[in-house]
Amino acid sequence: MAAVSVGSAAAALVAFDTVQPRIVLIGLPLSDSADDELATHFAATGTCGVIVATADWAQAAGTAALDAGADDVVAKPLRLDDLAARLRALARRIDVLPMASLAPSGNTLGVAADDQPRITVDATRRCLVGPTGERTLLTEAELSALETLLDAKGASVSREWLGRVALRRLIRVDDRSVDQLVMKLRRKLTSQGVSARAILSARRQGYVIPEPALFRATVSGAIPAAATAAPGVAGLSRAPQRPEKVTLQ
Repeated sequence: MAAVSVGSAAAALVAFDTVQPRIVLIGLPLSDSADDELATHFAATGTCGVIVATADWAQAAGTAALDAGADDVVAKPLRLDDLAARLRALARRIDVLPMASLAPSGNTLGVAADDQPRITVDATRRCLVGPTGERTLLTEAELSALETLLDAKGASVSREWLGRVALRRLIRVDDRSVDQLVMKLRRKLTSQGVSARAILSARRQGYVIPEPALFRATVSGAIPAAATAAPGVAGLSRAPQRPEKVTLQ
């Protein structure tokens, strides 16, 4: 398949559903997104490999990209022979190891449940509460989206419905507001030690929380009673410097 290049994170989100790439190459810095957010978003789909290109590959940006879910990080300026070899290697791994299922069984987040810190969704105070009591505030839209996904009890929720419930408006086919909302919500979850894969993308369907029991609530109502959440490492974000490109292949 021929490569498709776009000039922004927003354009990459639009192109993703059409192209259905096997591998996404993200060039940092991005003009319209924190550097690690797009890698987290595409990695969480479970349907493609992710490579990040950055001049800061050995420092914060490279570490943040790997923590965010990227499969590989390459140094800029790019050496085409090195990039081609890395693309071939990742393609081989994708062929051998199937991408993540949207209907997994057991603990899909990779850590024994008994060792995981609890994450609480406090709907009254509109925040996430970490295992040591630290709080992360949620917007009204983020809380509505999270409650709606948890209400689905492991089933996928369409972008259109999330738009109506969380953003309170109709979502056009080319409108990526819901995707941006989910990216921000994933970022807040990772800041509390929850894997970004707690919310998965269901291609051409919407989004799903495959294990809603990983969350608990301090109030009765929409959010299911919970157990534990997987620890993760929140990505480091840097102020964008010069817009780069995202390539889907």
